[in-house]
Formats: sequence, structure tokens, C-alpha cells
Amino acid sequence: MERETIVVLENIALNDEHRMLVVKAPGLAAGSSPGQFAELETKGATLLRKPISLAFCDPMKGEATFVFKIVGKGTKALSELAPGQTLDVIGPLGGGFQIKDKPALLIGGGVGTPPMWFLASRIRDKASVKIVLGARDQKDLILAEEFEKLGIEPIFATDNGSRGVRGTVIDAILKAGLPLEEMEMYACGPFPMLRALASLSEERSLSLQVSLEAYMGCGMGVCVGCTVPTKEGMQRVCKEGPVFDSKEIVWSKIR
Repeated sequence: MERETIVVLENIALNDEHRMLVVKAPGLAAGSSPGQFAELETKGATLLRKPISLAFCDPMKGEATFVFKIVGKGTKALSELAPGQTLDVIGPLGGGFQIKDKPALLIGGGVGTPPMWFLASRIRDKASVKIVLGARDQKDLILAEEFEKLGIEPIFATDNGSRGVRGTVIDAILKAGLPLEEMEMYACGPFPMLRALASLSEERSLSLQVSLEAYMGCGMGVCVGCTVPTKEGMQRVCKEGPVFDSKEIVWSKIR
């Protein structure tokens, strides 16, 4: 973990709600792993920093990329940053995905998609990669082009059937007929999606790593505001996570 002053290179509107923030951040780019996040200052818009996952890192260029949805004052302030502006950042934080030497299935739901981009970039040269992206509507599907640039053709699932399979990511996975027993699954998204994937994993004895989303006050484990129930007791998403083995989470105690 380091504190670093970074420089905004690009602030791109992906659609009306999502932004891609590309920054010059040599320390963050060199030290981050897929699944980790950083705490970004909001230029006074909020008292606390905003925890945002690393969507992509290029250590050679010293660049890091964040992708986020505008949902409040903090993310609104970040969406208005202009190239050349500086930002105070703390990171990388948390524990990332454990990349296994086996075919990979990545599952991203809504704003859980960005860390899958970073993960895919690290796995693709080591193992075959499939990715399933889910959202309520096709307008909420993000980063498809970035996966295609990596040579990975996404499988889509939307609640209303506007793109890909009509239904959930599990519907799309089962329809695709993937050899799940031979794959390592990695997922990030809303709790209902992760809970359903965990249930599928348990029923079929599959391997699944999940990146949990939770409100992180400090992002460093001090405030204990992001705890989740596990078989080892309550653990902090920002410190012991955000990535967990799905079998370690007590899903029945999470609302």
C-alpha cells in the first residue's frame, strides 16, 4: 500500500452513467493485482475517499484505469476530472484473485465487470478464458470492446433479453455448455448473482472465487464497516477480501 499523487490522462464517458478514468500512476500500476482496489480522493465532494477497483493496469506505461458508475457526489466529482488534474490515491488495497493454472471462466455483473478486464489481461497468455457479462439492459453492459481487444468474445445475459441470453449469467453459462468442472471460476457483481453462483458451485463441486462489493468506510480495515460472515467468523471485505473462496462465505447470513 502506498500513497501516491496521480495525474489524470483521460476521463471517458462509456455511456450516460459509466466513466473510464485513465491515470498516470507508476506505483499503483506496478504493484497492483487483479481484484485489488484503491481509495481515491473526491476533491472535497465527500468526507471519505471512494474505493474503486482496478479495471486495468499497464506497468510498462505506468498507467492505471478505473471504471465506475456515477451514483453520488463522490463519483460525480471523479467523473468531472479533466486531463492534467492531480489526485491523491491510496493503494493497492485488499487481496486479489488467486490465478490458477487451468481454463478460466470470468463472470462480471454490472459494475462488477471492471476487475474482470484486469484479470483477463493477466490470464489470457497462461490459459484459455471465457467471460460472461450480465446486466439488466444492454445499455448497462460495459467493456465488451476491451475484452474483444484481448481476443475474448463475451457471452452476454440481460434481464430483458436486449442482448444475448434473456435471463441471468447462470442461464447464459448453462446455455453455453461450458466444461465447468474443468474451469476455475472468478466472479464480481451484486450479492444475488454471487449467491446464485455460489449455490451452483456447491451443487456441482466447482471452484469459484468471488470479489465482494461492500460499503468501505476507510478501505484499510480500521472502521470494520464492511464485514461479512464467513466460516472463520466475521471478516473485512477491504482487508481479508475483497476476494474470497465462495465456499468460505456464509451466504445465508447476507441479505
